Amino acid sequence: MGWNPYNAFNSSFNDTLIRQHVDIIVNQSYLAAGYRYINLDDGWQASERTKDNKLSFNSSKNGLLFGIYSDAGIQTCGGLPGSLDYEDIDVQTFVDWDIDYLKYDNCNEQRRPEQERYKKMGDALNSATAGKNKTIYYNICEWGTSNPWLWGPGVGHSWRTTPDIIAFWPSIISIIDSQVRLTEYGGPERGWNDPDMLVLGFERIPYDEQVTHYAFWAALKAPLILGCDLRKVDDKIKALILNDDIISVNQDPLGLSICQVYYKTDNDISFDIWTGPLDDGYVAILFNRGIESKSITLDFKNHCCLDGTIEVYDLVNQRSNGIYANNYTAVDIPKHGVEFIKLIGGNNIDDDRPCLNYS
Repeated sequence: MGWNPYNAFNSSFNDTLIRQHVDIIVNQSYLAAGYRYINLDDGWQASERTKDNKLSFNSSKNGLLFGIYSDAGIQTCGGLPGSLDYEDIDVQTFVDWDIDYLKYDNCNEQRRPEQERYKKMGDALNSATAGKNKTIYYNICEWGTSNPWLWGPGVGHSWRTTPDIIAFWPSIISIIDSQVRLTEYGGPERGWNDPDMLVLGFERIPYDEQVTHYAFWAALKAPLILGCDLRKVDDKIKALILNDDIISVNQDPLGLSICQVYYKTDNDISFDIWTGPLDDGYVAILFNRGIESKSITLDFKNHCCLDGTIEVYDLVNQRSNGIYANNYTAVDIPKHGVEFIKLIGGNNIDDDRPCLNYS
């Protein structure tokens, strides 16, 4: 969990802007909520390496965890020096700077295979931190082009599954759809699917769509990296971002992603249901894809493999919706909206999850 300037500022950030956001994160409850990483993206580097082939940068962590960006090519996407064939030199520089997180992009790759390039950087990170009380979180940002969910475990800590997100609904829904077949590949024993940064806090996205976006990223167990201008976030969106019930789903120690368990599309009616186990319950997203409000029923047995009486807790509004048996109906979910709920109690009746099979 952290913040990255790219979605809001691209490469046009400077020391003053970063320090302003550090102050906001530390002093306005973001750090307390778990947003610990400050990750600089493409644009922090000088335009050329130093005489001894090192990248040049000056840093101050201000008590936070500090992330940085490089590229598995000869140049970054913005045309600055990349780390291809400089892996050992650059990793030692990152260790000297006490870097905690590396986002490693995929531009200007000289047509060399992804697995070769990303493993080389992973090996360099492991070698440079061996025997030290230090881990550099390694985000494989190769956009899902070579199925990194298959080879990423053991190489990095998370892997991008998609191209860059854009702050509008078609991009969000496209990414959600792309995760349907990937949910089994993320978890605490493997690493994490990364559907890209959050686009919360962008005014052009309606509130209900922002709730849907956040609910899915949280329940998919995706890394939660904010990318908006935190100076402009209104109180309603800030409360959503800092919602500790939503964050607790993302940080649940069981670490299992939701999966799609029901899907229906019929003329103007289009909705689906996603569910997954938590360490202390079950989580469900009832998702209205359509353009009119829709009521959706969650069947505890068929969609969650649960029976008995169950408390339904509204994670967004942070309140109990009551005790139910057999099923629960969410009424009038708005267009592109969700009912994001936690199920408490009941009995598990099958260890096999009811995920739809798309193989």
